[in-house]
Amino acid sequence: MSQSAGGSAERPGARAPRVPRAEARRRIVEATARLLATRRFRDLTVDAVMAEAGLARTLFYRHFDDLPHVVLDLLEELIDQTARDAETAPDLNDPAILRGMLARAVDLYAEHGPLFLAVEEAARHDGQVERALLATVERAIELTAQLIEDAIAVGRVRPVSPPDMARALTLLNGSYLLDTLGREPRADPAVVLETLWTVWTGALQFRGVVTPPPDRP
Repeated sequence: MSQSAGGSAERPGARAPRVPRAEARRRIVEATARLLATRRFRDLTVDAVMAEAGLARTLFYRHFDDLPHVVLDLLEELIDQTARDAETAPDLNDPAILRGMLARAVDLYAEHGPLFLAVEEAARHDGQVERALLATVERAIELTAQLIEDAIAVGRVRPVSPPDMARALTLLNGSYLLDTLGREPRADPAVVLETLWTVWTGALQFRGVVTPPPDRP
């Protein structure tokens, strides 16, 4: 029998300490990012990711359906958070709400931009990845269209076609964030946020916006 650091005996084959769910998920995402620095997404395997993460292979499927969802789930979480903000905001038409939504997207891409770029490139060669990515994008477009429609109803935004404007702005967001925060040299996230804020408020002619709200805390 071996002795642990505390001096107690450990039985051969004893189970490794349980890894908290949030930590396991973080380690999987970080391991995926490290591996993508040296290989293409299509060459990635679950075995390689979990070996890099130092976790049992079976743990992967407790957190993700497949490798593309290591990244797509990050986008889904962003959409879920945006939806929760829209549901709980005391005044959905406050420009600060839009500012906050854009800021979270910038933060996410600043942290995981290369991961998003890898999945975007993988979608060009893998139909399954492409379908999963498109489904996530369509969900974001639908949510954005609803928010624009609500803003038009109270006179905050000029009359436009919510589905078309939502599609244009959402696709622009994705392309711009990938280009500025997914590739080297990476842009200053603060500049990226100011650019998106200017584009969105200008395209929607957000009434009542004279100067940008205070920067993120």
